[in-house]
Amino acid sequence: MKNHSILASVLFVVLLFTACDKKEDKEDYSNVQGNYFSINQYILDQWNTFAGEPFVIQKTTWVNGKTMDSSYTNSDTINWARLFAIFSATDISDRKYLGQYSFNQFDDNQDGTHNFFYMAKDHDLFTQKLLLTVDQENMKVKGIYIETYKKSATDECTQKLYYSPMKKIQIQWDDRPVFGGKKHTVQEYEFMR
Repeated sequence: MKNHSILASVLFVVLLFTACDKKEDKEDYSNVQGNYFSINQYILDQWNTFAGEPFVIQKTTWVNGKTMDSSYTNSDTINWARLFAIFSATDISDRKYLGQYSFNQFDDNQDGTHNFFYMAKDHDLFTQKLLLTVDQENMKVKGIYIETYKKSATDECTQKLYYSPMKKIQIQWDDRPVFGGKKHTVQEYEFMR
């Protein structure tokens, strides 16, 4: 009889811990409406607003601090698909990302902005940080800043992406191969409007 009560106590403790573990595994977001900010939707909105509008762009590329290229071009000759793909890869709006980012909102009254900050809870997520800065008066996006991280067997790469609507696009890559030297590349597109 004594063995049965000990066994029952052990089973109760095991069930208690198992039930606690299941609650902590993942939060249920099935009833949550909405999603995180969509960079893809924002790109589409920008494209629909400004497509076909002619403007001059100064494109500059630096590698490890040295200017490799600086030239003027126009909106018709830029490879927009390549730029969109770089930003699109960072999109966290899919519902599968709910709960994988911590979210903070803060105001900067000196700049007159609302700021929405998403930070990855897991170091292995591609998009690590996303900061959306919005004008307090008209609620228009003033800037988007994104950091990414990707590691493979042969290298480690981080990106810092910045977009100020119709003012500047900046993309920075830090490549750290297992063999060879670190490479820091910056491409900047400045809109001359």
